[in-house]
Amino acid sequence: MATRNNRGPQKSNQTENLRRDIKRAGRDAAKSAEREGVVAGPPPEVPDDVTLSAAQEAWLEAKTQAELYRKARANLDGELDALEEERQALDGERHRVAEADAQAKAAAHDLATERAALDEALTRHSEAERDLAAWRERLDRREKALNDQASEVEQGRLDAEAGFLEQEREHLRRLREQRSHMLGELEAQRKQLYADLDGHMEELDEQRRRRIAEFDQMRTDFEAELAERRAEEEARVKELKNLERQVRAAAENLEEDREYEREKAELAVAGALKRLELDRDRVQQEYAVVLQRARELEQQLNKRDESLRSSGYSAPEALHQRVTHLTAENEQLKQQIATMPGTADRELFEQTLRDHEQCKTIQARLEFANAKLRRENNSYVTANAELEELREHRDVLQHSVKVHQQLLSDKRAELDDLVSSAHATRPFPGLDELDDNAELQQELRVDDTPPDLAKLVEHIQQRILADRTHRRGNTKLAYRDRDIRCLLGGLAMSRLHLLQGISGIGKTTFPKAFAASIGAAYAVIEVQAGWRDRQDLVGHLNAFERRYYETTFTKAIYQAGCAAHKNRPFFVILDEMNLAHPEQYFADILSGLENVGSPMRLQLTTHAIQPKAELLVVDKGIQLEVPNNIWFFGTSNQDETTVQFADKTYDRANVIELPTTPPDLTEHKVESRQPVSRKALIQSFSKAWKDHRHTQEAVVRFLRTELAERLADDFEIGWGPRLEQQICDFAPVVVAAGGNIGEATDHILATRVLRRLQGRYSLRSDKLQDLRELIEARWPQPDKENPVVTPPDATKALLARLIEEKS
Repeated sequence: MATRNNRGPQKSNQTENLRRDIKRAGRDAAKSAEREGVVAGPPPEVPDDVTLSAAQEAWLEAKTQAELYRKARANLDGELDALEEERQALDGERHRVAEADAQAKAAAHDLATERAALDEALTRHSEAERDLAAWRERLDRREKALNDQASEVEQGRLDAEAGFLEQEREHLRRLREQRSHMLGELEAQRKQLYADLDGHMEELDEQRRRRIAEFDQMRTDFEAELAERRAEEEARVKELKNLERQVRAAAENLEEDREYEREKAELAVAGALKRLELDRDRVQQEYAVVLQRARELEQQLNKRDESLRSSGYSAPEALHQRVTHLTAENEQLKQQIATMPGTADRELFEQTLRDHEQCKTIQARLEFANAKLRRENNSYVTANAELEELREHRDVLQHSVKVHQQLLSDKRAELDDLVSSAHATRPFPGLDELDDNAELQQELRVDDTPPDLAKLVEHIQQRILADRTHRRGNTKLAYRDRDIRCLLGGLAMSRLHLLQGISGIGKTTFPKAFAASIGAAYAVIEVQAGWRDRQDLVGHLNAFERRYYETTFTKAIYQAGCAAHKNRPFFVILDEMNLAHPEQYFADILSGLENVGSPMRLQLTTHAIQPKAELLVVDKGIQLEVPNNIWFFGTSNQDETTVQFADKTYDRANVIELPTTPPDLTEHKVESRQPVSRKALIQSFSKAWKDHRHTQEAVVRFLRTELAERLADDFEIGWGPRLEQQICDFAPVVVAAGGNIGEATDHILATRVLRRLQGRYSLRSDKLQDLRELIEARWPQPDKENPVVTPPDATKALLARLIEEKS
């Protein structure tokens, strides 16, 4: 009993405490409802008979609901933080888009429309922010509603403590349903919000990707247009230079023609004056001779007249006077006869007639003698002129005989010297001098470790950039990594390389600087325009002297086989190779390049000559073997002083078109390395062939399946196994050196396949345009094995140039 009495007061105290707590909670709930603008009902009265266990159960349930509310609020706060982070990410994306817009406006003024699109995207982003703010406001209202529900829960707890257990359980059940419903709605709204945000983000990403693609396309179009304009400007500059050269050549020819005509006129005038002087002298001589002959004839006539007078004949003048006198007398006699005719008068008249006839006969005889004397005088003058000409011819012949006698004497002396020296000299003095060179006979150290081709390209590019030996003044040597990769691939593909481009861009310097960067040796051969056969290139044997006249080319081939160079690459550079026809003077090398697998040799003599140089081979005469460490380089300009390469030369060569403008490179220090051996290069090539076999198959497949039929039908262009083998050797090395399948395919297509279109007059611009579009449409695309594929820039530039020429 004592115990029960003790528990009664304790229970009463607990009930009072509960009542005070409920009232205090009611006041707090009323204040909260008033602060939140919610009308709260009066708290229910707590019955006196409420049990402590029921109140405690209601209290625990209320605590559980409050804990669930706090967790829901924490999740909501986390989602709000995530939304805030997403909003910040969207702000960053907006800033990046704004920066991209600024860059686009700086790059090209015609991108103003993109700015409007970005503004619209920013507007949509602002709308999304406003939507986010609306969602946040809605969540705040939900939070207020939850607070209200918490107040109701608290009120329910007070009701439970007051003894309304059934009502509390029902109320709790409704609260659970409402909580589940609200949590479901909140989850659905959250999912919807996430879905809306994901959709908005995807839309923004799609817009960003589309704008980036449009920017890339516009940049590509801009670069293509810039390249076309550059090509047009280069073509115009080239055309102007050609016109300038033609005008200069025409002016020089005109000046030469004027000088020639002037000299010709001066010589003609001088010759005419000389002839006139000779004619004057001849006429004077003839006049003197005629005058002398006339005097002689006059003397002869005087003598004859004297003889005639002494013989009874008178001179013609006297006879004429006599005839006149007799005629007058005759007239008088006639008058007398008329008056007094007689026999004596008739006889006298007859005698006078006879005398007159006799005078006519004498006159005719004298005229005949005078004409005969004139003819004799003319024959004397002609004979005198012929005699003078014979005398001059005799003097000329005598002088010629003296000159030939002197030449004959000199030749006999030279012949004696040659005969005496032929037995004292060696047949190959130039090659013997190389054998006697101690430096060439000492083997140099080289690095036999196969180099990484990509790193080797970077090393070569920087070494050439830092090279000061081959510079022109302060201008740095700079070559694209693509051209260096092309040269490396060409070394694996062929032993002949053709470097083409305008004058002054470094065609000859490129192989020289390349050789210096890897520790190789080189020799430069200057081709002459008068070369016609192999002797101009490799030299000739003077059988009489028993001496072989070596050329620079022959010495370079021999030098490459010496101990100092046989383990490292050796470049033979033929400068201005197309000044003459390579198919004539270079025929032995072109034929040797075709016979892969057999040693290449140059026939120096057809019979053995001793003593020979050390590296020469005795085989059907004397032969010089071309070592396998030699690569031939030929530079060529395209102008009126050069000839075109034949297909025979192009098909065996790797063609490199150097750009007109060198790249802008930044020089940085590279480590020095030992000279790369030929063996190391070949091993690197072999590794590239093994690791990138899929590249060569892809290039060959593209040419066969995509272009072979169109090229054969429209342009009558085909290829054989030689080209496909060269592709198999070239493409893997280019990829291993840092290139890709697009770069290798573009080079082969532009320099080996479509090169044959140049110079054709029957091309149609529409066919060329169709071919260009076909290549762009079927060009290899990036995949797993080829993640990067460069566009066909060289091929498109070639076709654009051909289309422009035909339009």
